[in-house]
This record gives sequence, structure tokens and C-alpha cells, in this order.
Amino acid sequence: YNLVKQSLHTAKPERLVCREKEVGEITEFLEGNLEKKSAGSLYISGAPGTGKTAALLHIIDDVKESYPCKICYLNCMMVKDSATVFKKLYQEITGKALTGKRDPTRSMEKCLTTSKSSIILVLDEIDQLDSKSQEVLYTIFEWPTLPNSKLILIGIANALDLTDRILPRLQAQPKCKPQLLNFAPYSREQIATVIQDRLKKLEDSGMCVMEASAIQFCARKVSAVAGDMRKALDVCRRSVELVEAEIRGQQILKAKGCDSGGNGITKKIGVMQISRVISEVYGTGVKTSNQKEETVPLQQKLVTCSLLLMLKTGKAKEVPMGKLHETYRKLCAKRQIAPIDQSEFYSLCELLESRGLMGLKKAKEARLAKVSLKLDEKELEHALQDKILISTILQEGI
Repeated sequence: YNLVKQSLHTAKPERLVCREKEVGEITEFLEGNLEKKSAGSLYISGAPGTGKTAALLHIIDDVKESYPCKICYLNCMMVKDSATVFKKLYQEITGKALTGKRDPTRSMEKCLTTSKSSIILVLDEIDQLDSKSQEVLYTIFEWPTLPNSKLILIGIANALDLTDRILPRLQAQPKCKPQLLNFAPYSREQIATVIQDRLKKLEDSGMCVMEASAIQFCARKVSAVAGDMRKALDVCRRSVELVEAEIRGQQILKAKGCDSGGNGITKKIGVMQISRVISEVYGTGVKTSNQKEETVPLQQKLVTCSLLLMLKTGKAKEVPMGKLHETYRKLCAKRQIAPIDQSEFYSLCELLESRGLMGLKKAKEARLAKVSLKLDEKELEHALQDKILISTILQEGI
């Protein structure tokens, strides 16, 4: 089962599947500029989990083997404020810190126009470089048009219309306007294909641990919401953990001399496990329009109650995401419930925000995001339809 979970990781995969068209366009853009030693800019958009960053990093790994170039990757969520980004970029590209009263903007321009080799600059979450009059973003998109510039700029963000909506001046400057590429959400067929591809090596070696019907069910449910591949892989991984827990329980009973009903054969992940994870973690986020309103899933109740408990015992009206996750984990441990990990926890808080139960103020780091409650205790009892759980948690604490 550990091998299965490793195959279903959400980090950069060994190979890309179902993104051939997008990979082709990015490769053509990069190789075209590298061969001519020309400058250019590309803006890649797409919802979370659509493979934007993974595809780009894969291509860059291949490209750098064939072309001499400097590569600089920066996640703009890690920059404290827009004003410091030029200093950060200068240090990343040159390996030297700007000292004294040197102008960061002029220093960057000199660096880009005097470089002998091409510079590939990838700015992930580029929309985080929000500033007054958007001067920081305008300046960055102007860099490839400087005389003798060697910059190949690639910006990545979720918004499809970022350059039109936030940077309207680019429309009047055709030279500064970047090439656009959108990553559409994964379809049901694509999600199933990616999961099957991840498990292929294991299946080729005789390990068939996930039923085909379970893969199709997961693909159908996740594609109906957002086509988020990370979410689909998370669901599959948690389903594996459920089966692991069931088998451990059987082994404990067997050791005690009880008949657990298990036969010791490796159990496959089926539709039941996938369905349970989806309903527990994502709840109404994956229901179809013709379904009746469902009660709030247990994991969502526990997260909300954890927040209520923290606000009741403290003076602040909002708490950091990291602290909330710690409280939630303690609450789960006390009630012998398997907690979700931090990445899923953040997605769950976003879902609760969309349902109007929580407020979420995003930060550069997810764990520092501020979470607040939109309802009082009485309203929460009605929303969660679980007065007993709320009162028990508030009385017993953690």
C-alpha cells in the first residue's frame, strides 16, 4: 500500500499525461526564443490542480539539457511584498545581493540586457505581485521588450483574464503583451487516464490494488466539481489509507483470536472507499444538482468546531490556519478519528468559506492564512445540524 500511495503523490510526476497540446505550445515558445536568443513572455492560466506548474517544470528540465541558459523560478507567495521582488529576483539570477543604495529596477534591467545567455524567469502565482497602479507587474512585463534583453518571462496564475483585467495598459503596448495559454480543468476521461498511468507500473508487476470502477467513480465525481487532479489523487490516497486501517483492524482481531472475516489477501480499493472519502471530506462540494441538501460531513463539522473552540477560549476573532490544523488534529485524536493532512485541510477550509461558514484571509504561506467564523454558536448548531457534537466539544475541549 505504501507503493500505491507513493504512485499517487501530488508532487512533480515522472511523466506528463493528457497535457500533450499544452506541453507542445510551451516547448515551442521556449525553444523558439532560445534558438534565436530572443526575448519573449508567456502567461499560463488555469484553475488549481490543472498541471500548469508541473508541465512547465518538466519542459524546463528537458530544455536546459539542450540550451545554455540561466533558470530562475520564484513562487510569488514567498515574497513578503511587491516592493522587495526586484531585489529577490536580482539575487536569484546573479547569486549576489543588492547592497547600498543601488536601484533594484535599474540593476535588474542591466542584468537582463547585458547577460550573454538567455534567462528563463518563471513567476508562479504572479498575481500575488499586486501593487499600487500595478507598476511592479507592468515593469516585469516590459523587461522582455528592453533593447538586447535576454529574458524569457513565464508568469503563472489561476485567473484567465489577469492580463486584460489587472493590466489593461498592455493592450496599448502590443510588444509587452504576453502570449496566452490556458490549462482547462481535467475531464473525467483524463483524470481516469492519469490515475491508471500512475498505477500501471504496479499493475505490470502483478499488483492490482484499485478497482477500475473505483477509478471511474473518482474521476466522475472530481471532474464534476473542478477537474482538479491534485484533489483526485488526494481522494485515491486517502482511500488507500482507509483500506490500510481496515486491514490493521482485522490483523489486531486475528491476533486476539477473533474471526475478523478477513482472509489475509490484499484488499482492493473500491467504490465504497472512494465514496466515503468524497462524502467525508468534500461533502456537498461533489453532489449533483438534482440531489437533496445533505447534512454537513463529519470532517467539516470537526474543522468548524475546532475553530469555534479556539475562538471561545481565546480573545482573537481570527486564528492562523496552522494553529487551527493543530487544534483539529488534537480533536480528531481525542475522538479516534483519522485527520486529513494540511493540504486537504486548506481545501476543506476553502469549501467551508464557499458555504458561508468561515471567512478566509489568504497569506503568502497557507499556514499563516487567517480563519474566522461567520456564524455564532446558535446559527452554527442549525447549520451543522449537530447540537450534541458542538456542546460536547465545547465542554470537553482538547
